[in-house]
Amino acid sequence: MRLKVFTIIISLCTLIFLGLIYGWSIFVVPLENEFGWSRSETSLTFTISIMAMCLSILTGGMFNGKKDKPLISMIISAVLIAAGFILTSQADSLMGFYICYGVLCGAGVGFAYVEIIAVVSKWFPARQGLISGMMMMAFGMGAMVLGPVCTALMGSAGWRTVFVMLGVIMSIILALSGILMKAANTGTSNAKATESGGADKQENNSVLGDMKPAEAVRTVEFWILFFFTMVLSASGLALMGHIAPCVIGLGVSAQTAALIAGVTSFANGLGRIVYGSSYDKFGISRTLLISSVVFLIATIITVAGIRTEILAVLVMGCFLLGLSFGAAPPTSATAIARIFGNRYFSANFGIASSQLILAAFIGPYLGGVVYTATGSYAITFCCFIPFGIIAILFALIMKKRLH
Repeated sequence: MRLKVFTIIISLCTLIFLGLIYGWSIFVVPLENEFGWSRSETSLTFTISIMAMCLSILTGGMFNGKKDKPLISMIISAVLIAAGFILTSQADSLMGFYICYGVLCGAGVGFAYVEIIAVVSKWFPARQGLISGMMMMAFGMGAMVLGPVCTALMGSAGWRTVFVMLGVIMSIILALSGILMKAANTGTSNAKATESGGADKQENNSVLGDMKPAEAVRTVEFWILFFFTMVLSASGLALMGHIAPCVIGLGVSAQTAALIAGVTSFANGLGRIVYGSSYDKFGISRTLLISSVVFLIATIITVAGIRTEILAVLVMGCFLLGLSFGAAPPTSATAIARIFGNRYFSANFGIASSQLILAAFIGPYLGGVVYTATGSYAITFCCFIPFGIIAILFALIMKKRLH
């Protein structure tokens, strides 16, 4: 048990580092100042990284479902992360950033993310929502915890040095996390414990029973969850990818912008544990409805903050929008497990998480295109107000089907 607890602590630290992928906006202004790139060009880097992360989550989920080799998965992630950050530090072209940071770093993050969530959440089947929320909170807090540190280091040492440091540190902690997860699984006979513990009870009580991926994707419930999380993720990724330059445009300093981006990241992380716990306490239907209503209100407040240029209103909107974005990951994890069972969780979770491909395109990339064309972030976030209405409709449809 002590080994599991220590492994969870290291896993939380690992996810904090991996969550820095959501802090891309802190690198946008330094890169645009040095290379003269447009906002849509730099935003595409973030979009590619999220798409690569999503495809890697899908691949890693399939790999975990068949092999269940956490050390191998974490070593693969460590190699991709190290290569991605170090090669990016030497890049001088957009294509170099797209490939090295976007593809390599994004893929490394996704492979480790799905492995940690799949392994650790199975240790506590009775509190799967809470545990998944804790893991995802750490991932969502990465930009808040490390963003200001990276911003300060870039001011003194430059972004290239920071990228090398991140590549080395993250690869080491990923390898250590993989070693501990392997030892915890082997030393406590995790597979047998799961079979004889509460997991079977939770699997048998799942709404539709244990369903293989091919069966799950043929259900209406799966696609409601898929598009519901896509709606929340698209707006959340747009916010995470543009918040720093957005508030800088209101006249605040880069340090203050990094702090606000950190607050947004904290809300994202907090939302994961809040909504993860909500699934344990209130169930799927109520949690979906609550998160969608909060999302609609948050989008309206964010637009109002940008239009009025009142920083306090904007921060409030960003906090609530980050909180809503935090509802998406536990929806993919906990709701998938509750509806389709734990037996094929890794594969089903990986497929459900592929919604990030669409979300990454709809959110940050098109957000950058709209801003480049109009020069206004208010118009960008206005586009997400209808998404809030759609999310509420999805929640109501799911409530009807589950009852």
